[in-house]
Parts: sequence; structure tokens; C-alpha cells
Amino acid sequence: MDELRERIIELEIRYAHQNNLIEELNTELTRANMRIDQLERETKMMREMLGNLQPEMTQSPDE
Repeated sequence: MDELRERIIELEIRYAHQNNLIEELNTELTRANMRIDQLERETKMMREMLGNLQPEMTQSPDE
């Protein structure tokens, strides 16, 4: 009976650690997704800025 109790306690400890790890991973994944979203917005802005500059760059200085 003591062996069964020890195994149950060990499983409960593992379960608690796994839950903590899942919560930490979820937090990091959320942060990473937020950063990806931010980088995508910045990339879009830069592409738009470059697109606006290209017509100006094709004109010769004499024009």
C-alpha cells in the first residue's frame, strides 16, 4: 500500500510540474506570436514606404 501511495504522490508531483511547464510555454508562445505580429506590421509598413520611394527614385534629377 505504501508503494502505491508513493507512486500516486510521484504522479501528482509530475502532473503539477507538467502543468507549470505548459503554462510557461503558453506564456512564451503568446509573447512570440505578439512579436511576430509586430514584426509583420513593421515589415508591411517598410514595404509600403519603399513602394512610395521607388517612383521618386526612377525620376532623373533633371526632371
